[in-house]
Amino acid sequence: MKQQMKRMALMAGALTALMAFMALNVAAQDSMMKDDKMAGDKMMIDHSKPTVAIIRADWCTACQKIEPTMNELMTEYKDRLNFVILDVTTDEKTAEAAKTAHALGISKLFEANKKKTSTVIVLGEKNKVLFKTTYNYDRDAYVRAFDDAVAKVSSKSLKKQG
Repeated sequence: MKQQMKRMALMAGALTALMAFMALNVAAQDSMMKDDKMAGDKMMIDHSKPTVAIIRADWCTACQKIEPTMNELMTEYKDRLNFVILDVTTDEKTAEAAKTAHALGISKLFEANKKKTSTVIVLGEKNKVLFKTTYNYDRDAYVRAFDDAVAKVSSKSLKKQG
């Protein structure tokens, strides 16, 4: 009887933690997505900054493992990078993600990678892929990729000014 009560308490705690995590995830996605307003066919996004596209799904354990790191990095880099979450959890969300990818001009990239959840792609000028990885839990690799992308944009801006 005690074992069963302990098991039920653990399950209730795990369920509560999962629900809290999902709520934070949704809030983070909502706050990190750039204005989801369409201006004609283009999403309102700061084209002077590189874009990080994250392909994820709720059922993906790798996505769940990397989510805290990505949420932390999204906060840290929010002024220097655009972040776009392409959620493929359900067919409906995948269709929404496809529309977002189309608006960003990365439809082919999305179609080629939509089944590879936990994929993170850093896009530079003209949506050139600067970094792409899947199932990568190395925070330092993301920091290097993000810093490199920001540096490339900064150096191009200086060249244009000079």
